[in-house]
Amino acid sequence: MPHNKYSENLDKAYDARKERRKNQRKLYNKFNKKELKSKELLRKYGIDADQYDRMVENQNNKCKICGTDEPRGIGGWKVDHCHSTGKVRGLLCNNCNLGLGYFKDNIKSLEAAIQYLINSQGDPNAL
Repeated sequence: MPHNKYSENLDKAYDARKERRKNQRKLYNKFNKKELKSKELLRKYGIDADQYDRMVENQNNKCKICGTDEPRGIGGWKVDHCHSTGKVRGLLCNNCNLGLGYFKDNIKSLEAAIQYLINSQGDPNAL
């Protein structure tokens, strides 16, 4: 389709509307963080932002596994939950959450990893 003044103007108008919607969305997100977080938590885990905040408080702002007070990663503490039941277990730092995820919450694999670390502590062949 040949490009003419009319289609150029349409393209400019479309781009301006697209940019305006993007800016409106950013502004809305900025002023509605708690509401948006609450909706996401409710959708994903069945808890709201107030329940999340109470969990942080009950855990003394620490990871339930390693005890760090630095959540690391983006978005603060990660909500750990059982993937088969959906039950929320606690809040974890990004590292512990990823670790459990890589092991797919498999207790036997986690126990094998612990045994591996124990066995290799005094291994003279370890590099």
